[in-house]
Amino acid sequence: MKQQVGLVLQFLVLTATPLISWWQLQFGFSLIWMPALLAVAAALFWIGTRLRESK
Repeated sequence: MKQQVGLVLQFLVLTATPLISWWQLQFGFSLIWMPALLAVAAALFWIGTRLRESK
């Protein structure tokens, strides 16, 4: 079950990251949000990786 949760988490991060970039280009938001959201995405992807590697 943990592996499936990790896979879904990684999938969500990999699909949301380009969407956030697209949203920034189309509608714009404060520039500080981009690195903050990227850091959150990296942390969530790391958590997903750890869940997928767990037994």
